Amino acid sequence: MLRGRAAPMSSALHVVHRAKRSGQGGIILITGEAGIGKTAVLDTVRAEAASAGFVVGMSKADEVDHVSPGMPLLLALRSGRTPLASSKAFDDVNTLVDQPLLLIDRVCALLEEVASCSPVFIAIDDIQWIDRLSRLALRVLPARLSGLPVVWAFTARDRSSGLAEELSGGHFDGVPVEKLVLGPLGLTDLLEVARDWLGHIPADGTRRMLEGVAGTPFLAVQILEGIARARARGENEDQVPAEFVAGVRRHLTVLPATAAELVRLAAVLGRPLTFEDALGLLPDQPPATVSDLIDSVTSSGLFVSHGSLIAFRHDLVRETVYADLSDATRRRMHQRCARYLIHAGHSALSAAPHAAAGGRSADDTSVAILRAAADEALASMPDTAADLIVSALALTGPDQPGYWDVGIRCVDILSRAQRSAQAVHVADSLLRKAPPTEEAARIEVFAARALWLTGRLTESVGRIDTVLSAEQVSAPLQARLRASRALAITRSETAERARAEAEAALALAQEAGDRAALEVSHLALAELAKNSGHHAQSLAHFRELRAIAGAEYLPAEILVLQLLDRYTEARSLLDAARQESGSQAEAVLPSMLHAQMWQDFCEGRLEETGADATALVTLGSELGNHVYELDAVSLLSTLELYRGDVVRARALLTPYLTHTDVDDDVRSPGLILMQGWLAAAEGDVAQALAVLGPLLYAARDGRTWWPWWPGWMPMFARMALAGGDARFAEEAAAIAGEGAARNPGVTTFEGLALHTRGLVHQDRQMLQKAADILKAVPRPTARAAVADDLGRALLAEGHREEGIAHLDRAWQLYHDIGIRTSMLSVQEVLRGAGVRRAQWATGAARPASGWQALTRAELAVTRLIGSGLTNRAVADDLGLSPNTIGTHVRSIFVKLGIHSRVQLANALHRRDAELSGQSPRELRTERPHLGQTERSRSSST
Repeated sequence: MLRGRAAPMSSALHVVHRAKRSGQGGIILITGEAGIGKTAVLDTVRAEAASAGFVVGMSKADEVDHVSPGMPLLLALRSGRTPLASSKAFDDVNTLVDQPLLLIDRVCALLEEVASCSPVFIAIDDIQWIDRLSRLALRVLPARLSGLPVVWAFTARDRSSGLAEELSGGHFDGVPVEKLVLGPLGLTDLLEVARDWLGHIPADGTRRMLEGVAGTPFLAVQILEGIARARARGENEDQVPAEFVAGVRRHLTVLPATAAELVRLAAVLGRPLTFEDALGLLPDQPPATVSDLIDSVTSSGLFVSHGSLIAFRHDLVRETVYADLSDATRRRMHQRCARYLIHAGHSALSAAPHAAAGGRSADDTSVAILRAAADEALASMPDTAADLIVSALALTGPDQPGYWDVGIRCVDILSRAQRSAQAVHVADSLLRKAPPTEEAARIEVFAARALWLTGRLTESVGRIDTVLSAEQVSAPLQARLRASRALAITRSETAERARAEAEAALALAQEAGDRAALEVSHLALAELAKNSGHHAQSLAHFRELRAIAGAEYLPAEILVLQLLDRYTEARSLLDAARQESGSQAEAVLPSMLHAQMWQDFCEGRLEETGADATALVTLGSELGNHVYELDAVSLLSTLELYRGDVVRARALLTPYLTHTDVDDDVRSPGLILMQGWLAAAEGDVAQALAVLGPLLYAARDGRTWWPWWPGWMPMFARMALAGGDARFAEEAAAIAGEGAARNPGVTTFEGLALHTRGLVHQDRQMLQKAADILKAVPRPTARAAVADDLGRALLAEGHREEGIAHLDRAWQLYHDIGIRTSMLSVQEVLRGAGVRRAQWATGAARPASGWQALTRAELAVTRLIGSGLTNRAVADDLGLSPNTIGTHVRSIFVKLGIHSRVQLANALHRRDAELSGQSPRELRTERPHLGQTERSRSSST
């Protein structure tokens, strides 16, 4: 029985019972200072959940071992008598620690399968020490498993940082959070604890000692254990040390010297100890002696035994032992732990914290461990890799062997981790130490990547020129530097000059046979072709990049295929990537979701576009990768403009006008385009033209992609005509014509050029020709817009019937796509022509809640989820990603006012009964448990 914790226990068990009763999951966050009883509350709640039929997983994060990727979460999957994951499933997941998105996807599917049969309780102690991969997973999984009976319970020492801070808002991505703050126990509660331990009301001396523990249960228990031991030995109970540190020291002083050394080594190692660990840390002792030492430290009261493991009975004990070490002893023991872990076959990542803590200047062993650990961590934890390589560099100097290699690798990893400013700072620091010419060139190659990401292009070119002016730079490095220079000037020089440099760099790369130089050269040429609107050329270079670098550039290739009207081919690549996502990390990367988002938008699936964009923003936030976030937010703002909610459209975009992690050269054109569109939507056409003019008149510079993205020029022409700006209108028509000329045979560009020119010159026959051409394109927005403009032109010239026919076609397309503003505009034109249509009633605004609020895609997801399918099964059925399905599910819950999949199945059942005219009782049949449908599907295949 936990004394003094009735209220927090009641709150925690409410979450457990709610999940059991209604299927609604939740998060329990227990915070309080060290020793306050967080673990005791967590263990008691876990035991209650297990008794209630939950499948339970439990683990703990360790302070020293916090760089082991994903371990707290993964170990929770295999804990207990009935683990959440089978041995095979655990091994499969464990191989994905270097592919975090795939790992999260696999764990999500595993937990979804378990939770479809039984409620799940996952407890993780001490999340203040959690590693980055586990933190990412725990930020993502609760929302993705929304609506399933999955309860997450965490403890943390405070709520002011890390995951605990993110969870402390009451709701976490729509998942309710029960916050339990444990304070000190009152003296009455402590005296009850003492009576539980001693079997009688404590004496005055014991009471005085309990008054001195400041309400901390752990310290109280230490005192009571000491009293019990003193009583057993016949000693004076009042002589038990009241100072906890003194008590720990007393325990150590009575141990044999080697046993005390093992305790101190265990405190430094920072995780539970196996017999093999003890044997490795005390290599001079025979196994029998080590076994005796383990018995000795276990009986001392400092350790407790957990099967084959021994561990400090509380973190405070370990921290006290650790803090009592001298600096020299602590460093020496960390080095010893690092050497043991490497010798025992553990990863460099496991040894890295010890190498960093124990390393000294010119310590080659520590440097080697830290560098190897950085390489291990780079794929899954780039920030951790960056920290590790910086630590490695700090332990070496120019007079040490391998210094330049470590320094160059440091710049490389920092730039890959998108810590570009730090990468440049380290590069500059290295260059001030006068490296040999070849090493200086290698440094500048990686610095160029960082400068490209930060937009410091002029500086990059200057630095590269300085290195190239020196003699004795090898041919491969010359090729890489030339390629990096060509890439930099794609945004700062004319397209012609940049292309000449890029082609020269490619020739050098081919001559040198250098893969890295070939990659950067093709990337520069692909960027140039994209920015100048030569999409077929861009495709050729992206395909070369795929041959050189694998699937990294596949999403860019898909985007170019969309621009070339090759949607079937693009869709095939997306489908293949999704089907291969079990083994290919690229299929679930943000870049692939970005390509899917544009595929859905171009093909007029706005509901799916919104779900893709929302998932992409969430994913960017989860990963700290904001490269695609602006595109996603711009599309979300576009969808609000289509719905007529200008205020919401501007609110979505406003944060990005003043702050973003994306370089200005990338974000500025997109932001200016959206600002201009918003101004026009707000009725300020003059402001729209003023904002967009500089962008339009610089379109031919070939330094940015936007002029050659289909759809902008007809919109610009309409704005110009509305604002009476003939020059702006003519320039829009000219740019549209350039787009068609640069992409011969691409129907969309050809049709949009005619459409824009027809608008500007008020040429109905040209609009008719544009409409005829655009009938064949897969972009319904292009077909709708030209039918709209042609219909208005026909009406204006007195061709009423023909004009109405085109406007009816435009209305239907706008309605089907979901562009409400344009649909209502066409409706008003037709109304002015004396036309009324019965189907206009179906164009009413969708309500915010209830069944009528659900979109077509959400209704499809509702049916499948309500029948018991998992997110992954629904994703397979609908050809979408599990991320997108998760976004749909959360939206469905909000619109229907429900919190779990059980409630969704019940609501769907009631609705079916209402629609059929039967009562729910009459319609009720034996309904499958959530997950039963999927199991039956699997067994039949």
